Amino acid sequence: MKILNFIHLMVAQAFYRWALREISPLHPDVPRIMLRQQELADKERRMFA
Repeated sequence: MKILNFIHLMVAQAFYRWALREISPLHPDVPRIMLRQQELADKERRMFA
């Protein structure tokens, strides 16, 4: 199960990195995407702590 969570985490992080590259910096969803990226990074740290 931990492996599936890790795979999901990696795919989600890649998606959000791609989304930030593709959309305009002035888009209203940018803060939400950045917040979600931070949440995923925190989740990754907790998973392997």
